Amino acid sequence: MNFTNEQYHEALSYVDGMFSLGGLSECGKTSAGYKLKEMGARKSKIIHIEREMMEERGYDLTDGMKDEHFVALYSGNQEEAFREFLYRLIGHMKEEGFKFASIESLYRAELGAFLKKELGDKMANIYIDAPAEARAKREMIKVNQKASEEGTPTVSFEEMLEKVLKKDEFKTKHNATKVKDIADFIVDNSENVSREEFLNKIAEIAHGLGL
Repeated sequence: MNFTNEQYHEALSYVDGMFSLGGLSECGKTSAGYKLKEMGARKSKIIHIEREMMEERGYDLTDGMKDEHFVALYSGNQEEAFREFLYRLIGHMKEEGFKFASIESLYRAELGAFLKKELGDKMANIYIDAPAEARAKREMIKVNQKASEEGTPTVSFEEMLEKVLKKDEFKTKHNATKVKDIADFIVDNSENVSREEFLNKIAEIAHGLGL
């Protein structure tokens, strides 16, 4: 995708606010994204923009997006790739009439740092922190409620915890926890925090950016 510096800076000036949502599996990123959407932000996933970029470059995604695709996408001039990512995202915001956006799931700390550099105080990198046990319990409840409705087998806490830890292992290997180091806000979503308290904290951050 080709665009001039003037077009890029014009795009930056269009944005009123942006939120990135990071954290390990089942920490609450999706719930936070829906809360921000409810407040008026465009809800999107980082991987969807990355897919657009890969498709335009002609990557073979027949079998899905794989590690080698991400390596290829960011192996050249990483900052140029980030600029394109941001320009494309703002393009979608303009098309749909949104001045605010939330993006899930931030696993690349360098991208979060770049967005903060480009957008300044219009950007909030949010890391949602919750222990594995709390995340597994919440996901187990959600999965088992659906299983009861559909008459399918339920899962035990031990099975769900094992699944969550396996996901954590993959994401930690890919440096997802480094996002915590560049976060503007670390939001606690542990077991002693109610859903209402958690979403109120997300709303408080959003209000701080004018949403």
